[in-house]
Amino acid sequence: MTTGGDPRAAARAIVEVFDDYQAGLRDTARRAARHFAERDWVAARADSTHRLTLYGARVDEAIARADALLGGRADRDGWAATREAFAAEVAGRDDCEIAETFYSSASRLRFTTIGVDHAIEFQRPWSPLPDAAGDDAPTRWCAASDDGGAEAVAAALLALGPAPLADEPRDRARVARALAAAARDAWGDPRLDGAEVLDSVFYRNREAYVVGRLRRGERAMPLVLAFRSNPDGIAADAVLTTADEASIVFGFAWSYLHADLARPRATVAFLQRIMPLKRVDELYTAIGYNKHGKTELYRALMHALSRPAAHFEEAEGTKGLVMAVFTLPSLNVVLKVIKDRIAPPKSTNRLEVERQYRRVFLNDRVGRLADAQLFKGLAFPMSCFSDDLLAELAFVAPSVVRLEGDTVVLNHLYTERRVRPLNLYLREASDAEAVAAILDYGEAIRDLAASNIFPGDLLLKNFGVSRHGRVVFYDYDELATLADCHFRHLPAPRSLEDELAAEPWFSVAENDVFPEEFIHFTVPGGRLRDAFLAAHADLLDPDWWCAMQERARTGEVPDTYPYAAARRLGRVAGGG
Repeated sequence: MTTGGDPRAAARAIVEVFDDYQAGLRDTARRAARHFAERDWVAARADSTHRLTLYGARVDEAIARADALLGGRADRDGWAATREAFAAEVAGRDDCEIAETFYSSASRLRFTTIGVDHAIEFQRPWSPLPDAAGDDAPTRWCAASDDGGAEAVAAALLALGPAPLADEPRDRARVARALAAAARDAWGDPRLDGAEVLDSVFYRNREAYVVGRLRRGERAMPLVLAFRSNPDGIAADAVLTTADEASIVFGFAWSYLHADLARPRATVAFLQRIMPLKRVDELYTAIGYNKHGKTELYRALMHALSRPAAHFEEAEGTKGLVMAVFTLPSLNVVLKVIKDRIAPPKSTNRLEVERQYRRVFLNDRVGRLADAQLFKGLAFPMSCFSDDLLAELAFVAPSVVRLEGDTVVLNHLYTERRVRPLNLYLREASDAEAVAAILDYGEAIRDLAASNIFPGDLLLKNFGVSRHGRVVFYDYDELATLADCHFRHLPAPRSLEDELAAEPWFSVAENDVFPEEFIHFTVPGGRLRDAFLAAHADLLDPDWWCAMQERARTGEVPDTYPYAAARRLGRVAGGG
């Protein structure tokens, strides 16, 4: 061990570990392409979980190697010198900003940093990502024929996607028709100049996407060409041409996409051209750089708080027994703190809630579980909190929330995308919107069950509606696998006294679940209940849940879609 310490050697060692992390990430993306082609969903899931644990393992390695090389200077001053050497090592790299986040993760963990320590970490002020940065994204041009016909574009797009296709001529014709129809609907003319697309394919379980923009002159529209890996081979499945459709594919309730990216920053800038309403942090997170996504989210949060009169407020919705939830009105994010005192009837505790959030992080979220980012050691000016909110946080979570002068320190919290609680949404929505939401609530339960998840608490207040009208679940303290549950039929009453009794006349174990009772405490009566029962009556049948348990035991992977069934090429009129 070097006793005198060598910050430059320590910096180079951290760069080497970071490069190993980046190589591991890209290797995982390349394997995702192979798993997709071979339909090896077990391996695909294992690799997705491995990717999520890779960062922490490499950060631990970086700390150990740096401390060994710093020797007697393995203190804050030594790490400060190492930071300067590290900045010089990564300057000008295409992934410089992600490397800086990696260093900051290591230094914060090493010294249990509260707030921001600029001497030993990187924390730049928020600034919008320049649109020009997207010009550096590796892209391909898929040209139309001389008459503007879409078939040449379709052929080029399919050649860039996953291979081999089960029926290339069929898919080429379907995609060409969809491209021409999109151009005609948007611009009144089916002709195209071509498509500018990223040269990396994005993978997630059974899905693969080629992403870019359709062009005609100065006009452009988003393009997401979706592929599915089916038992009979790979097929083009949908052509998505709106920012909202692209945004759902890259949405916060889906597992992160895999892509072999040489220039992550430029790729994010290009994606933001397609999805201008998505923040930079959301896009980094969606493509698997969730740790740097956290860095960008923190910057956006502090920038929002710097505005005059900006302050946190209690989030709308029914107050929970497990979490204290607050938000910043100008940013569509909620912050959630686990309470120290969790009141009955809840029987959980802090460690169990943290375990549940970890489970969600590692699980396939199938578009129905809101992504939660864990932050530790955040510090905010006290002026950002109302007296009432600060008093409540300090009362319900004194082990997490503490005051240091004019600063509020939050040792442990989660951030999630803010959605409208379903119970509030139903009161405000039109009849058609309310019916659509309650039907999607049933679909959310189905999707979760297909992913081997039972939400536990099915109350409407625990679900939310995104700006795209999609229902997601966000309350994880009672989450269980289907194997954890014993789904039972309600025993028939033996007498009138049994039927009128306030308490069950039969024994109920802790893991017993009676689906027939769901409807009584979830969907309100009237038109919404009628609509729900017409579409989802089987969710009240224990036999349906037992069948889902069996599917989970066999390792079946759910087939879920981040787009409407009507958008699937084989199902639209004239789709072939």
